[in-house]
Amino acid sequence: MSEVKVNKISPRSGTSLTIGDSGDTTNIVGTLQNNGAALVGDISSVVAGTNLSGGGTSGDVTLNLADASTSAKGAASFSSDNFAASSGAITVKDAGIATAELQDNAVTTVKILNSNVTEAKVADNAITLAKMASGTDGNIISYDASGNPVAIATGNDGQVLTSTGAGSPPAFETLPASSGRILQIVSSSDTTSRSTSSTSFGGNPSGMLNINITPASTSSTILLSYYGNGYIDTDDASMYFTIYRDSSDLGNSNKGLTIIKNAANIHTNVVPTSITTFDQPSTTNQVTYTLTIRAGAGTAYVNYNSARSRLTAFEIGA
Repeated sequence: MSEVKVNKISPRSGTSLTIGDSGDTTNIVGTLQNNGAALVGDISSVVAGTNLSGGGTSGDVTLNLADASTSAKGAASFSSDNFAASSGAITVKDAGIATAELQDNAVTTVKILNSNVTEAKVADNAITLAKMASGTDGNIISYDASGNPVAIATGNDGQVLTSTGAGSPPAFETLPASSGRILQIVSSSDTTSRSTSSTSFGGNPSGMLNINITPASTSSTILLSYYGNGYIDTDDASMYFTIYRDSSDLGNSNKGLTIIKNAANIHTNVVPTSITTFDQPSTTNQVTYTLTIRAGAGTAYVNYNSARSRLTAFEIGA
């Protein structure tokens, strides 16, 4: 083997310098440079970046990936009990999420809607009330026409949850009046003897029998029933009964709803009296029904000798 030591080898002008032939092995000891700089494509150093360690400027170098933490990304391991790995993809096994792994208030409607958590991924009985997201008092979880969970808005006091038909979530609605059914009964009685000498219904004695009722619907009918007694102290005179709704007379403005007459020479008789009528006030505001009397002549009495009278109102659904 021969050794040639020279300071410079220059190719002939216009030609290329070739060292060795095909199949030969050429060893270069030392640093090969381009006018004192590293050759293009040469790696001068390997520097470890964020979450990496190691590196170097010569020879074989190693880069190490740091473990992942709450503040930095890195390599993380998954328990084979809850997760499976295949071709770089990580999947959650059936029942892989337990109660302790869900943060309080972590399960929201949006997360369920986006299918981020499926039934197969959550252990049975794993989602407790503490894990549910906070909501609005009185709301109820249901499903819309697409099968997605929705919150049913809280209704008003006295409303009931009713079906709104297929493809629509239920809703809180006011219970409709039932046709032909008695919705409520209000009644009052009186045993105080009361009298008037007025010949018009406008002179009603104070404290007359009355009741207050608030209809549940504007289409309801109010059935009114009265029983009691009447007495007129003048021979051959009449006594008239009617019922007022607030200031409106439900009977004939002159004759009322019923009449009793005292024949000559028997004016000591007390006559049982009853009234049955109906009213359609067309309101849901409170109304007052009052028994009203007048005398044709002399003095007219109700509850004579403290007999009991009663006025009753029945609200009937339309």
